[in-house]
Amino acid sequence: MSMCPSCAAGPGRPFGHKDGFSLYTCETCELTYVDPMPTTAELSEFYREYHKTGQYRQKLDSKVRRARRRIRRVKRRAVGSRFIDVGCNIGFAVEAARQCGFEALGIDIDAVAIDEARSLFSDCRFEHCSVEAVAASGQQYDVVYCSEVIEHLPDVAVFLQAIRKLVAEHGLVFITTPDLGHRSVRRDPYAADFIRPPEHLLYFTRRSIERVMRRQGFTRVRFQQSLKPTLKVLAR
Repeated sequence: MSMCPSCAAGPGRPFGHKDGFSLYTCETCELTYVDPMPTTAELSEFYREYHKTGQYRQKLDSKVRRARRRIRRVKRRAVGSRFIDVGCNIGFAVEAARQCGFEALGIDIDAVAIDEARSLFSDCRFEHCSVEAVAASGQQYDVVYCSEVIEHLPDVAVFLQAIRKLVAEHGLVFITTPDLGHRSVRRDPYAADFIRPPEHLLYFTRRSIERVMRRQGFTRVRFQQSLKPTLKVLAR
C-alpha cells in the first residue's frame, strides 16, 4: 500500500472495493483515496473519450445557468474581476462568469474540449494548458473556480500548491467536489453514484478537504450549504 496522496501518511485503513479498485482512508487527514493509483497511461486511455463531455454538450444551456447562479454567489465575496476556471471542459462556467461581468479565462488539459469551448463561446478566452503551467507563469486571479475536478487527480498536493499560487492577495478559491460525509451517503456510501474509480480517485468530507487545503497554505476554509452530496468550498 502507498502513502496518502495528500499528507504522505500511510498506509490508510481499508474503506472498501469498487470496480476492481481498492480504497483506503488516511488515519491522519481522513482523505479517502484509490490505492494503487492508476498509471498516467491508464488515465490517459480512460479520458481519451471522456463520457461527461457529451453530457455537458447536451445540457449546455442548463449548465451555463447553473454555473451563473453559483458564480453570482461567489462574486458577492470577491474583490476584482480576474476569473479563471481550472478544468473548464467545454467552457460553460467561463461563459457564465463572462455574463456575470468577470474577465474570464478557462484552462484544461483536454485539447479537444478546449477547441470545442472556443467554438461554442467565442467571446471567452481558453487555453490548453495545466494549472501548474499557469501558476509557474506568475499569473494571478481574483477568483479561482474549480468545479468537479479535484476528485479526479492522483496528486492533490501538487494541484493545490498550484491553485494557491494563482490566487491574488485578496483573491478567493471556489471548489466543488462530491461529499463523502453527506448524511445521504453515510448510511450506505456505495449507493452514491460518485464512487466510481478510476474516474474519481479522491473522496472528501468537510473535515478532510479542510485539512488537505490547510496543509497547502489555505488559512480560511468555509463551506456553502448544499442539500445534495456536494461540497462547496470557499477558501483564501
